[in-house]
Amino acid sequence: MHVILAEKTSQAIAYYIAFTGDKRSEDIIEKEVKPKGYILVKNVEALGGVTAVITWAIGHLTQLKEPEEYKEEWKQWSLETLPIIPETFQYRPISGSKTAAKQFENVKYWLEKANTIVWAGDIDREGSYISYSICLLAGVWGDKSKTYKSLWVDDLSPKPVLKGFRNLKSIDYRYKQAIEAQTRAKADWLLGMNASRALALYLRKYGHVDGKVAVGRIMTPTLFFVYLREKEIENFVPRTYYELEATFEHANGTYKGKYIPKDMEYTKGDKKGQKWKGDCDTKEQWEKLIADERFVGDTSTGIITEHTVETKYSRSPRLFNLSGMQRYMNKKMGLDPNQVLEILEELYDKDKVTTYPRTPSVHISKERYETMVATTEQMADQLGVSHDMITFPEKADGFYVNNKKAAVHAALTVTEKFPTKEQLASWSEPKRAIYIEIAKRCMAMFLPKYEYEQTTIITKVGNALFKTIGNVPKAEGWKVLWKENELLDSDEAENKTLIPVEKGNNVKPTLSTVEKTTTKPPLYTLGTLLDAMETAGRQFEDEELRQVMAETQGLGTEATRASILDKLVTNEWIVIKKGKVHLTALGRLICYAVEKEKLLSDAKTTALWEQSLRKITEGTNTPEKFLGNILRYLGVNSTESNLFVNLDSYIKTLDFSEYKESSSLGVCPKCGAPIKVFKKVAKCENGLVSEDDRAKGKEPSCDFIIYLEVATKKITKSQVADLVTKRKTRLIKGFKRKNGETFDAHLILNDNNEVAFASPEKKGTKKGSKRTSKAGNRA
Repeated sequence: MHVILAEKTSQAIAYYIAFTGDKRSEDIIEKEVKPKGYILVKNVEALGGVTAVITWAIGHLTQLKEPEEYKEEWKQWSLETLPIIPETFQYRPISGSKTAAKQFENVKYWLEKANTIVWAGDIDREGSYISYSICLLAGVWGDKSKTYKSLWVDDLSPKPVLKGFRNLKSIDYRYKQAIEAQTRAKADWLLGMNASRALALYLRKYGHVDGKVAVGRIMTPTLFFVYLREKEIENFVPRTYYELEATFEHANGTYKGKYIPKDMEYTKGDKKGQKWKGDCDTKEQWEKLIADERFVGDTSTGIITEHTVETKYSRSPRLFNLSGMQRYMNKKMGLDPNQVLEILEELYDKDKVTTYPRTPSVHISKERYETMVATTEQMADQLGVSHDMITFPEKADGFYVNNKKAAVHAALTVTEKFPTKEQLASWSEPKRAIYIEIAKRCMAMFLPKYEYEQTTIITKVGNALFKTIGNVPKAEGWKVLWKENELLDSDEAENKTLIPVEKGNNVKPTLSTVEKTTTKPPLYTLGTLLDAMETAGRQFEDEELRQVMAETQGLGTEATRASILDKLVTNEWIVIKKGKVHLTALGRLICYAVEKEKLLSDAKTTALWEQSLRKITEGTNTPEKFLGNILRYLGVNSTESNLFVNLDSYIKTLDFSEYKESSSLGVCPKCGAPIKVFKKVAKCENGLVSEDDRAKGKEPSCDFIIYLEVATKKITKSQVADLVTKRKTRLIKGFKRKNGETFDAHLILNDNNEVAFASPEKKGTKKGSKRTSKAGNRA
């Protein structure tokens, strides 16, 4: 029996449809097969008439074990136990998901029964690793009674799928891919577990900074982006400079032009050797250049040397991938990336009106395009677009349609199922806006291009040239979908109508210097920080490293970037104020602590890792060699310079005063002692007793306590500070009752100085009238 291991349900259904020709919709098939976790297909012609079971993962079904699962003493965070290095890495089913655990058991059952196992997940390193790690944990890897094969297709339509199954490949290359990805996972585990503990313990040792710190190859460099941007802003010194413009008087009116810089280089200052951009530090410098015949000279008259009028066309914007949608909605509505992802998952999983959300691709397959062609009128009706505007090009535009680039994941699009007007009206404003934006991008592919007339005038004054550009819209085309200036990522030039002129016309020029000032870089928003993660590496000087980062799409993946940013907020390393990302004192302290540890702070680490890891698949590097370098960094056979020695020597020199001042949570309402966070609670100093003193019989003199988890909701330090100083927090969303229902409430201190819930005040409710209930149970 053949067992076909897909990476997700949608792949499994695509294989089933290819084998059977089932004409039912994928939604109906999914409802039928998903509860079972597998599909049995008899007499599969593409496999020589054998019976096949198609089963699937749900992304990763396995994970490397936690430290305490190897050794009990590794559960305690202690410098004495570092470095933590398992003799042999082991796997277990992924935690926190009953669905994933159940599906793993289901997959394991069928793998044990298989004669031939076909890895049929995504054709990339992570897809191969998912299949490999499942086979490892299921205990079937290495079983010589089983044959392994690989399906290699980049298109899930029936013909390519059947061709792929008729020509199954050897597992050799995908095994190399899997070992590369496994090596990365082990290295991330070693670095994350050891660096997190070391950093937290040394901060506690020298600065009395409580709590655990999670350091990672992706998360810490992302935090460092914010730190470096704030340093740029702090060190920014504005510079005033001057540019040359001209106003030209013509028989038909006036127009303006900008000076075209001579092809020369700066000769002094920080810009020495760079191309001159036509700026001067003072007006006097410009006066000298204007008088110099090599630059300008005679300014009494001017002549139009070029006058061109071109009809130009512009395509509609690309389809969205996940990051693009997250950036767009952060800019449009201030939504954070996780909010956008949650809404997209709801539109995909629950409503079935949009496609798979965690996609890095901005392209769709030709098959998907043809499906959308059939639904253009429905899209048009939903968006209020006339059917007369719909156009179908003879050939699908590769700007949107590319089978290879949509092989693993395709761009976000609407599906054949359209929400009713009533449904749309019932959705929240953000959900409705996200769906409509996806629909507009899809519809725009089938509308005419935006047409405009671009006029360019080159005017010569003395020996200087001045350029004037004007754009005049001729046909809106796809732009009918958006109101003026509504398309946030449009890079179209400003529309400007110019007076009628002809080549050879004389004009009277008036030259003027325009004062300008350099502006400091802006603080990040969550959207621009997401963009910085995705484009990390473009600034690298090393071309190979730039290429490596481009292929790996920067820091993190489409599936993980939002959660990384969410962790930075949850850990209280960054805070969002008026849509801008700010470092907290703790976040800044962590950046100070790892600034010299480039492996922890520099995005180039990821590029160097990827460069070295890809050589494992190529056969010019080995996991042992790669991990050996990580082990040396963790002090194995390297006692003088390693992670722990470096952190110890550097952290002891840090100034912790800024952090200590900002981390004050107020004083105890019962006894007046300072409040501190201790593990999972906030207590006053009189309520804290060391283990040694407790062993001697000493008891705390104050029982004031705030649990840092209430009704499954984590309580932040700022919320603790509000409770202590104001006796009430702002509205906190997402508390969960025992029956699973969620609710929103304020936390307050009642008359007994115990934490209680207070219902949010409704409009029309008298001030002071509120319902309260005790919230002391952190479960």
